[in-house]
Amino acid sequence: MLGKNKGKSSLFVTKRKGVGLTGWKGLGTTALLMAMCLVTACGGAAKTSSTETPTKPAETTNSASAKPTESKKPEAVKVVLNWFAKHEHGGLYAAEKLNYYKDAGLDVTIEQGGPQVSSIQIVASGKAEFGIAHADQLILARKQGIPIVALATTFQISPQMLMFHKDEPIKTFADVNGRQVFIQQGQPYWEFLKKQFKLDQAKEVAYTGQHVNFINDKKSVSQGFVSGEPFALKQQGVEVNTLLVADAGYKPYGAVIYTTEKYLKEHPDAVKAFIGGTVKGWYYYKDHVSELNAYILEKNPKLSIEELNFGEQMQRDFIFGGDAVTKGVGYMTEERWSQLSDQLVQIGMLDKKPDVKTLFTTDFLPKK
Repeated sequence: MLGKNKGKSSLFVTKRKGVGLTGWKGLGTTALLMAMCLVTACGGAAKTSSTETPTKPAETTNSASAKPTESKKPEAVKVVLNWFAKHEHGGLYAAEKLNYYKDAGLDVTIEQGGPQVSSIQIVASGKAEFGIAHADQLILARKQGIPIVALATTFQISPQMLMFHKDEPIKTFADVNGRQVFIQQGQPYWEFLKKQFKLDQAKEVAYTGQHVNFINDKKSVSQGFVSGEPFALKQQGVEVNTLLVADAGYKPYGAVIYTTEKYLKEHPDAVKAFIGGTVKGWYYYKDHVSELNAYILEKNPKLSIEELNFGEQMQRDFIFGGDAVTKGVGYMTEERWSQLSDQLVQIGMLDKKPDVKTLFTTDFLPKK
């Protein structure tokens, strides 16, 4: 039985499965899944008895003849990131550093992603319990028969954008037409933009994560995140302006934490503990940025503190704004998942709209 409350879904199904930011203050099957990984930063309600926080180890007795009660062994789980460790994973690393996961009975391994890493494939194969991907990636994965379920979102609005050299006369997405665009082909948001703004003359060039060609071609456009690429390019003396994809009306949740239907059904307490610890971690990260960015730098020394600080400031409203203001970090609504599904049908990436209630659940988010 599926929950009927608007704005959330509870499910245990077993079938197959310039930063100018309008409206956001303070900012500016298998091959497809592998390609989408390059974008950087995816029954009835659970019974009360099965979603309670894992029981703490029993207290030992003072009796000299009694044997101490052994502590329950933490449940080992792995989460695969959507990219190398960055500010967009601050909540997870805070939970790791502060022992939020450990205190909840979990032994969590955070595995970094990268351009050749598909968290969806790894989770689907059972080699990890949790993964991170964008909402549209998760819907398309279910189309391919991969039964995964979204549990919490990092970004209420995705930081995905198109960037261009500052002096170029680009005001809207329509102005991108006729220009060379460095883009990871097959990205749903790009397919949406092409159809919405009739970008039939845009010259697509494979995005590699390197920006030398973009820098040299002053009229070109490139994909990116408002919380990342503008800083990196400025360090190289290149100023850019951006167009936020969400301002075009395409607004998938970004960096979504997900698991499989099977794991969700069989380990609801572990899911609750992991999501609860991650959300708690995000609130700690928000108030202790310097401490946590130093910790993230240990995990990914290729970054700089300056880059991490920039990214954290730029992403803050994406994480803590929108519905997160009143509902808490990670919250998702049926309306947004439904809208995204409709858009994927409209651009031809879905044959038909899925049952939205099977796509996500908010049952394991801590109460605001």
